[in-house]
Amino acid sequence: MKIHAIIGGATGLGGALARLLAESGDAIWLADDPAAAPNTPALPQVSFHPLDLADPAAPQAFADAIAQRHSRLDSLVVAASAMSQAPLAEWQIADWDRAAAINLRLPFLAAQAMQTLLVGSKGSLVLVSSTATLRGQPQTHAYQATKAGLAGLMRSLASELGPLGVRVNLVLPGWVDTAQTRAFWDAQADAGAARAAVEARIPLRRHGSAAEVAAALAWFLSDAASYVTGAMLPLDGGDTAV
Repeated sequence: MKIHAIIGGATGLGGALARLLAESGDAIWLADDPAAAPNTPALPQVSFHPLDLADPAAPQAFADAIAQRHSRLDSLVVAASAMSQAPLAEWQIADWDRAAAINLRLPFLAAQAMQTLLVGSKGSLVLVSSTATLRGQPQTHAYQATKAGLAGLMRSLASELGPLGVRVNLVLPGWVDTAQTRAFWDAQADAGAARAAVEARIPLRRHGSAAEVAAALAWFLSDAASYVTGAMLPLDGGDTAV
């Protein structure tokens, strides 16, 4: 039995991964905001821990809870995400700081807190970023900056943890049909037209599904990816390739 931890695992991409891994019977530890009720199966091997993800103490608290039950961790996936949008002149410091805390500081602190557990199993750490790493978009400035920062963090962690047997990789989901993406479209003046314009430029001509991203994440966690570290994989229907 493998042991997986997913931060930001109640809903969205993390929730889809949790549901997929639950089918294998592995032990799954989820951490997410207390308001994010998990939509994963009610199984004895799935444990949900409500945490304030913007709290710098949260990753260590989650690691301590896992360490009380297990001496190792086969994988850690950090899928938590915070997005705000506003014209540049209207941006607030609080919105910037929240994005920085959840999108960039949290993954770093989680890696730091879980290092010993991951080394114990020569495990896999996957950070969930965005194609915002590769291309610009107006009004989502903090999201763009912090998600791009994850690429640098992944490289430094892969360099340091590789000799200890821990693999570190980054996935870049593009336009995926999640609650966060739907909220983005809903904030547009003409949501239908804006979404259609984006899908028209994507080679596969559609949004992806959370299940499709979860399948790719699960591959990074599997033994099939045992020689993959320091990789950055767009999951975007070809959007950033053309």
